[in-house]
Amino acid sequence: MEQIQLIFFQDCPNYSIVKNLLTDLGLSFEEIEQSSLSEIDPLRLFTSPSILKNGELIFGQKINTAMGGCSLNLPKKSDLIYKLKD
Repeated sequence: MEQIQLIFFQDCPNYSIVKNLLTDLGLSFEEIEQSSLSEIDPLRLFTSPSILKNGELIFGQKINTAMGGCSLNLPKKSDLIYKLKD
């Protein structure tokens, strides 16, 4: 079974857009709010929002700091479908 995780930080302006894309696709996914994680949790090292499929980054970026960052260039629905079904 596939595990999809939506990683985000509170007040991220793009979080709801990406969440709605996943919801519109009828997918089950876990939402992970980064500030609820410990300072050393590796999931803090992703831009917001990011999507992981079975632990592999399919949208967003890995960064070198837990200070956070924004994901730009949001995915198109067709691109997201392709990456999630791959």
